[in-house]
Amino acid sequence: MKPAMTRKEFRQLVTEVLATLPRDIASRIENVEVVVEDEPTAAQIRGVGLDPQQDTLFGLYEGVPLHERGHDYAALPDKISIFYLPIIESCTSIAEVRDEIRTTVLHEVAHFFGIGDDDLDEWGY
Repeated sequence: MKPAMTRKEFRQLVTEVLATLPRDIASRIENVEVVVEDEPTAAQIRGVGLDPQQDTLFGLYEGVPLHERGHDYAALPDKISIFYLPIIESCTSIAEVRDEIRTTVLHEVAHFFGIGDDDLDEWGY
């Protein structure tokens, strides 16, 4: 059974997780917008090599990783999307939702820093 959680409550959990990021990490995150969206589009799912008919995403980083930016880098903000419906539908308790949001936020922030999925898998994320 999926937990009863409003989008507003979900957004609050995302905000709380962001507030708990270590200061040395949080201070380096610039020009990044973190948003809560209902669910990923089929194009977003395909864009990371998944099948929209079989797969979904809990989060997505869209932008230029920090290590690829030059000293004169200027662009629109990068974007980290955290997807409400896939997380809610996959979890069975509020505690599980909180844990998944934390894992997802950390995963997407890692992509901002240029850490790839292979390294994250190896580290257990």
